Amino acid sequence: MEKLQTTAYFSMEIALQDAIPNYAGGLGILAGDTLHSCADLGSDVVGVSLIYHQSEEEGKMFNAEEFLTLHDEIVEVEIEGRNVKIMLWELALKGRSEKSIPIIFLSSNHPDNKKWDRDLTKYLYAADRYTRLGQELILGIAGVRALEILGYNKLDTYHMNEGHSSLLTLELLKKHNHDAKKVRDLCTFTTHTPVPAGHDHFEYKLAYSTIHKALPLEIKEYATYEDLSTTDLALNLSRVSNSVSAKHREVCEGMFPRHDFENVTNGIYHPRWVGGEIKTLLDEAFAGWEEKPELLKDTTEKIDSQAIVAAHKKQKHELVDWLNSRKELFPFEKIEDDDSFGVKTLTIGFARRYVPYKRHTLIFKDMERLRNMGYRKIQLIFAGNCHEGDSFCNQIKQEVERYSHMLRGQIRVAILTEYNIEVAKKLITGCDVWLNNPIPPREASGTSGMKAALNGGLNLSILDGWWIEGYNMNKKAGWAFGNEAFSEGEDQDAHDSKALLVQLEDLIDCYYNRTDEWAERMKNAISLVGHFNTHRLVNEYQEKIWTPKN
Repeated sequence: MEKLQTTAYFSMEIALQDAIPNYAGGLGILAGDTLHSCADLGSDVVGVSLIYHQSEEEGKMFNAEEFLTLHDEIVEVEIEGRNVKIMLWELALKGRSEKSIPIIFLSSNHPDNKKWDRDLTKYLYAADRYTRLGQELILGIAGVRALEILGYNKLDTYHMNEGHSSLLTLELLKKHNHDAKKVRDLCTFTTHTPVPAGHDHFEYKLAYSTIHKALPLEIKEYATYEDLSTTDLALNLSRVSNSVSAKHREVCEGMFPRHDFENVTNGIYHPRWVGGEIKTLLDEAFAGWEEKPELLKDTTEKIDSQAIVAAHKKQKHELVDWLNSRKELFPFEKIEDDDSFGVKTLTIGFARRYVPYKRHTLIFKDMERLRNMGYRKIQLIFAGNCHEGDSFCNQIKQEVERYSHMLRGQIRVAILTEYNIEVAKKLITGCDVWLNNPIPPREASGTSGMKAALNGGLNLSILDGWWIEGYNMNKKAGWAFGNEAFSEGEDQDAHDSKALLVQLEDLIDCYYNRTDEWAERMKNAISLVGHFNTHRLVNEYQEKIWTPKN
């Protein structure tokens, strides 16, 4: 059967469900949301990623057969002179219109491979550089070979998310007799991070010893002379590159001044993230809103204020009941009744990766002021995966626990260290406020605030990433503070903490004393998702990025 797909969408992670171990965070969630919208819209897209078996112990290994279909075909890549066999798994992602798109998952866990080669796809984002390079070789080079052997012969766009898959350009150079222009005409690239650590670099010594046959003589012209920069490789061999928010575009142009960038601001797959009660309300007000999310722009006119408050309160009740049933979320040896969360109390969520620029403890910088304004008026939920060997993560977690002890009986705090799609949905559907305070301009976009907004949650966010556009679009959808990047030595935390607490004080007053305004703000928040959704995103990608310009 002829494969009609014209765009191959490469990503190191694609979050489809918690049971499939293929994601770590925002990149995977965005990829999953994007492909869901592609399926709904009938886009001619095929996804390409890796699948991670995680363990070889009985009962612990991911059982791919439960979710994926194994192809008879295999492809091979050469690593350190060895031929490594790559298995090809497939999932058909069904859309709402009964159409589906294929997603190809690559695995080195073939029984004929040596154990160290099988382990290349054991864990996502391997820490050692050799394994990481091997993973990127499999994603890029084996990915192109997999598409070819499976019959995807109408592809005119190979889309790379981050530099992880940029080695695919080397396979295309080989295929097209090192015609760089031809390869550029075929490739597009999205960079998702303004943080330098998010851009992979490999020493050429490692690259030549590991994947030397894949490297063309002119590799340093494309990937820099100092080391193999996967981001530069992607930028230099793509016909168009894009950022993921308007602010991020400015940052990208500063980081990579030799390149031009289009922008496609991120969005969310709205049917995936709406809570049950809000969904019922939206179904009644907007027939077909899941197919046409732009209808949500009229939320302020079409939905009754009290109805939205009541619907969100039911979702919040579900969150609070779930939190209170999980005593391990509260950092106290003995849980008292007063430690339990209350439905009537303003609930603020903060769910972020444990990295320094996210600033988990910024809200605690002025404890006296926080205590005075928030006494028995707010409760805080901190969430994010924290692994045993991650010293920074565990240090921050301990700091939050220390603050929670200091605030006990005054401001309730819950700490979730296991974070996944299911937990994320509980938080974004039930929290009243979504807090975000990274050091600007290090937030490329962010999407969790969009998910909260869809459920009537109000953003309390620093002006960075998507929120610059969201707040400018509708200032009634939340609160904003601080957008300056400070010089080294200046106390940016002190400045931003003060600005945060000024907005928090007004927010608390609005929640308890200006209830009509709060309800109106909730409707304005939902209306934002009329724009910030992946249906709009996919249409923009088709127009600006994926359709070749003749």
